[in-house]
Amino acid sequence: MSSNWRPDDSLSERDKKGVLRGARRAKAALRKNKVSVGKRVITSRDTGMAAVMRDLKRGGMPPGVQSTQMPIVIGRDLLCFISTLDPGTIVPEHSHAFAVLRVVIEGELIFGRKILKPGDWMFVPARTTYSIRAGRKKKLRIFYGHG
Repeated sequence: MSSNWRPDDSLSERDKKGVLRGARRAKAALRKNKVSVGKRVITSRDTGMAAVMRDLKRGGMPPGVQSTQMPIVIGRDLLCFISTLDPGTIVPEHSHAFAVLRVVIEGELIFGRKILKPGDWMFVPARTTYSIRAGRKKKLRIFYGHG
């Protein structure tokens, strides 16, 4: 993995009306797949949501990392994602212009000498350089939000 990799943070850019690019992207995927959210509870099991999630897969990730934007935005600023890392995958040192919260769903996330397991979390302040690695035995699945 090249240490030249940098995350694509363009989903957090705002348009002239102040709307996040990621929010526009989520709305477009919902509209394309005829999924109406309105003022009701929505779930990943709703009709059409699998197609929405396929449309929200992200490119440009390091080898061994698959990431999907969730079709929700919390407030005006918080974008949510699910990532899966193959065993032993390393995400090289990088930083974001915004804070990131990561919660381990499955597997092990290694940060320095710390091993985070399901239910554990890490908060990364804006502009803080860090790297993570998946444990060697099984896939790592993470929920994360940034904004």
